[in-house]
Amino acid sequence: MTILDSLRAHARMAATALGRSPEREALSPRCPQCGRDGTTAVYRLGRRSARFWCARCEAVVSTRDLAALREVPAPVMLALPADPHARYLAPPVLAWARTAAAKALAATELDRATYYQLHTRFDRTAEGSVHSGLPTVSAAIGRLHERCYRVDLVVDDLSLTGPAARDRVDYARRWLAGPGRTQCWIVSRHVEDRPEAEFVELAAKAYLRGEPLERDQASALRTALFGTDGGPRPVALLELFTPDEITAAVRVYRTGTRPLREAVLAALEA
Repeated sequence: MTILDSLRAHARMAATALGRSPEREALSPRCPQCGRDGTTAVYRLGRRSARFWCARCEAVVSTRDLAALREVPAPVMLALPADPHARYLAPPVLAWARTAAAKALAATELDRATYYQLHTRFDRTAEGSVHSGLPTVSAAIGRLHERCYRVDLVVDDLSLTGPAARDRVDYARRWLAGPGRTQCWIVSRHVEDRPEAEFVELAAKAYLRGEPLERDQASALRTALFGTDGGPRPVALLELFTPDEITAAVRVYRTGTRPLREAVLAALEA
C-alpha cells in the first residue's frame, strides 16, 4: 500500500466514525413512512446507525438496520423519439438543418420543394459541400429515376467517390421511397392496361435483335414490363437489365406477374 492509499484509508475511517461515510451518497433506502423508493438521501452513516430524509414526504428516519440500506436504483433512461427526418437527410445535412433551418424541420414530412431547398442551402453554406464533389440533390434524384432507383448505377454514372457522395444519392432514394414516393414513375405512372401478350412478345424480340421500335411497340413493352405508361426509354433497358431478364419477364407476363416492376420497387425501397 502506498502512502497515498494509507492516507485515503485513514480519511475514510475518520469520516465513518463521524457518520460521514462516503458510501452514504450511493444509498437510498425505501421510506418507511410513504413507502417510496428512490426518494431518500442518507445524510449520516456510521458503523452502527444511519439517518436519512425523504424528499417526498419529508420524513426523517434513524435506523440501526444497515442491511436495509441499498444503492440508489439506476435512473431509467427514456429513449428520445426518433427524428422523423433522420431517414431522409444525411447526418451532416440534418445537423446543419437543426440549427440553420429548424423551421423547415418542424413539418412532419419534407415535401419536394423543402427537400430540394434544404440541400441547396446546405450546399451553399456547409463547409466543403459543393467543392467536395457532391452532386446536387436534383441531379441525384433525376438520375435515380433514370436508373430505376439503383444507387450503385447512379454513383457510377456520376463518377462519385467517397461515402458522403454515396450518402447523397442513397438518402435521396430514401426520400423518394418515403415522402417523395408520388414523384416516382414506378408509382405515379402505374396503369391497369395490359397489352396483348403476343404483341409484347413480338416487340421484345425485335428490341432484343437491335431493331428500332415503333412508338406503340415501345409503349406496350414498357407497360408489360413495368405496369406503367412511363419509365426508362427502350434504349436504356439493356443498360439496366440483361437480355435474359427481359426475356424471362416477357415470358411470365402472360401469367400476370411483372418481375421487373418488382425489381424496381425493391430497389426504390431497399
